[in-house]
Amino acid sequence: MNHVLRIFAFLVFSIFSFSYASASVDRFEVELNFDTAQIWEALDITITAVDRNGETVTNYLWDILVFSESDPGAEFPSVLSENSYKYIPANEWSVKFENAVIFRRAGTQNIYVYDLNQETVMWLAEVEITDVEVNRNEDIDILSPETGITLWRDNITVSGRTQKNHQINIKVNGTRNISTTSNDDGIFEINVENLNQWENTFQAQILDSSNNVIGESSIVRVQINSIAPEFRNINITPTGEVEAESEINIEVISNTGLRQVNVLINDVITQLSEIRDGRYTWRSFAPSTAWVYPVTVILSNEFNIETREENAAELIVREKVELNAAPEEEDRIIEEIGIRWTPQERASDLDLRIRNIRVTELKERSIITWDPVPDAESYNVYKRINERQVELIANVQETRYEIPIVWQELTYEEFAIKALWRTQTGTLVQWDLSDMTKVQTWPTLYFTLLIIAVLLSGGIFFLKSRKLA
Repeated sequence: MNHVLRIFAFLVFSIFSFSYASASVDRFEVELNFDTAQIWEALDITITAVDRNGETVTNYLWDILVFSESDPGAEFPSVLSENSYKYIPANEWSVKFENAVIFRRAGTQNIYVYDLNQETVMWLAEVEITDVEVNRNEDIDILSPETGITLWRDNITVSGRTQKNHQINIKVNGTRNISTTSNDDGIFEINVENLNQWENTFQAQILDSSNNVIGESSIVRVQINSIAPEFRNINITPTGEVEAESEINIEVISNTGLRQVNVLINDVITQLSEIRDGRYTWRSFAPSTAWVYPVTVILSNEFNIETREENAAELIVREKVELNAAPEEEDRIIEEIGIRWTPQERASDLDLRIRNIRVTELKERSIITWDPVPDAESYNVYKRINERQVELIANVQETRYEIPIVWQELTYEEFAIKALWRTQTGTLVQWDLSDMTKVQTWPTLYFTLLIIAVLLSGGIFFLKSRKLA
């Protein structure tokens, strides 16, 4: 008895569901992608189940019948090979068949759609079929590149979207034509080479079977800058021979706005800065050994395109004659760190502050430089001797001081500079000490070799001791 009741309930539910679905569907909306088409041109069909208010029925899962009454020989795709189709939830209640029908006859042709379970639910769509070429304005867009970008190379990939399986023409700079074809998804892509420097334009066109343009994209504009930087000239001052480790000024003339300008001398790279359009300068130091050194210039623009000019100049270096030396032991002058001069002891508009202290480490010495102080008469150079005191080691006129790197002793670890000025009455005015600057004065390579030598000696002594034992 329970089994019979279950079967009865199932039949009632099925009849109710069928009646409800049938009652909710009023008709089908059938759309073809074109109103006019050519014989043998494949058309897309979209079929949607709707109610009396034209709203999509969201629970329609029944079978439909699709056929052409006007052209019984019309071709349908495999999914409609039996002229029927069953809706499934994945259709979202509206199904699109691409390349769904090809008509063989000219004239007004129709497509009928019926509900197999209820013949009163149906619809009709019509299309005008002709045996001559149909010209229509097809959509076509360039997806890449985008307007306004700048490239460092002279080639680019142009890609876009349009109707599937159509011939595409890429018009470059208004005169040059490059052909390609859209795929089954309507995507096209082609690499365009040998572009012009500066601006290039691209426009995509879709063609019909007679190579007539039936659609055009918007024009895309792209900047191309694939020219390498141009080396023009280099000036090194002082000219002629220069003293070993002396200061030199380097100027390179090239394109404006380069990302980086470097000068290579004796494996030491000096980066220059642009002071005005196309002129790059900076200060450096000559090598420590007398020789004729070739100078290499390396230019790089914002696209990382590099120009390397070997042997752009020669730097002739002679032996160094004199070095700045520290005062003798008996002339030692010790000052306390932290002593400040009061504003009343200075001229009101006087500024003797030391700025931009730089250290250049060479093989045999370190060189301290700083920016010139216009009001300074000379400069005192100090080294730190403890936490509270500094020792005057030199008074110099130039904005540089050389510290020899010695083997015998570890000297000059931290340094400070003070600018001096003398009033019209001869009174000496001193400024505050600059910040301490740490300088390498111990040859680390030699120190490492010394440690290795000590360890090896100790090992050899240990082995000999064991043999004697």
